[in-house]
Amino acid sequence: MKVALAIHRVRPGGGQDRYALELARRLAPHCELDLLTIGAEGELPPEVTVRLVRAPGRPMLLTAALFRRRAGILARTGRYDVVHTVGGALPGATVITAQFCAAEWRRLDRRAGWYQRLVSAQAVRDERWAYRHPALRAVIAVSQRTAAQVERHYGPLRVPVHVVPNAVDLGEFAPRPAGAPRLRARLLFVGAYDRKGLDVAIRALARLGADAELVAIGGGDRARYRRLATSLGVADRVLLEPPRARIAEAFAAADVFLFPTRYEPFGMVIAEALASGLPVVTSAMAGAAELIRNGESGYVIADPEDDVAFAAAVDRILGDAGARAAMARGARAAVRDLTWDMVAARTLEVYRSVMAAVGA
Repeated sequence: MKVALAIHRVRPGGGQDRYALELARRLAPHCELDLLTIGAEGELPPEVTVRLVRAPGRPMLLTAALFRRRAGILARTGRYDVVHTVGGALPGATVITAQFCAAEWRRLDRRAGWYQRLVSAQAVRDERWAYRHPALRAVIAVSQRTAAQVERHYGPLRVPVHVVPNAVDLGEFAPRPAGAPRLRARLLFVGAYDRKGLDVAIRALARLGADAELVAIGGGDRARYRRLATSLGVADRVLLEPPRARIAEAFAAADVFLFPTRYEPFGMVIAEALASGLPVVTSAMAGAAELIRNGESGYVIADPEDDVAFAAAVDRILGDAGARAAMARGARAAVRDLTWDMVAARTLEVYRSVMAAVGA
């Protein structure tokens, strides 16, 4: 089986970039695999062939257009049995993994500037083209929620839709050993400040006692969030840190993962928090919220703007040490089957079903 995996970038960080890297590593023994990509970082098996696509990293409007054109030429001339892409990166692919739904985020994003709106409009056009292209044979969605959004915005889809969640490295992300209690409970937030709801997290912190602090790792307008924390009287309890390579250490040092995201097709950080034995308090807008059972591994809040509900959920966790310990065990159990080997095996099943349908 000859497969092309077409994605803008392959690298250890991020969501879909990490997905492509982990998938390529595990698909290599089972098929002849080419990566069609602008750049590949991270260790790859020697069996994987990287076919570089000439396109700049930015601006995104140009990146997407050139990648679509030049990767398309490579895909058409490569005599592949399966061409697999992510979202609308390559209309004409036979398999698409829905790691995002641009039309849904455009509907929700009320803060976008003019350039972001242009990028979003192009992404929606590319996704619409990809999901309605006659070459498409199957869709892999990273959550039930994302599958429903793709169907709502671009359907009716005339191909099978398989829900295969993203995975987590259970060795890298693990509960920390029991140790001496801290003076303050540590709430952890990881991600882009605006879309992931850092403002809501800070407002929720302001409703908690002085024995809680918030560590926010990510990117955004730090001055704006420092001003918010100062206005709410919690500046000394909010730590804004840049992205870091060894994120597992941050999870191991936390007590609760607080993630009031406004839009999240899956949310690898949620899976990483659960694997680290952290109770998770997140919004129903996250696909990975499907992994959480209220009161057993965390809480799912319906409204991502409801800081009162987020604060109350965190307070319930921090206020009962026995319940918190039980949730930590439940959190780890919630992701015990989410391995990258599972993702690769189920993806191979999709490939074989596509080839069988074409040969029928």
